Amino acid sequence: MNDVMSVQLASLQKQVDAKFENVKVTDFGDGPKFQHIANTIDAMAIDSYIGTVAFAGQNSTGAYQVQFNTSTTGYSSSWPQWAFDQAKSALLSGKQLWVIANGSPFGSNLLTVLILA
Repeated sequence: MNDVMSVQLASLQKQVDAKFENVKVTDFGDGPKFQHIANTIDAMAIDSYIGTVAFAGQNSTGAYQVQFNTSTTGYSSSWPQWAFDQAKSALLSGKQLWVIANGSPFGSNLLTVLILA
């Protein structure tokens, strides 16, 4: 990843972190889970996806490979270790992931990866 992209992702990550710091349980209201945060993220022109992990592993070069599937599309790419750890845990526990990304949920675009209850 080039330096410009790294700086852009770091800036977006700070914005996402700030939004998560100001959320309280009552923000979720009667709507779908996490809708308040999802609406906030959409307003920031950042994408969010909820889906499952089809596979998570490591190849011979040490890259962490993840297949992340939404209800309509599958995305396979190398993920950074911090995100791979979440994907692996979700796969082993059968839980969904909420992926927040700067674009499609490929490894180089990831900002936040959360395991959903």
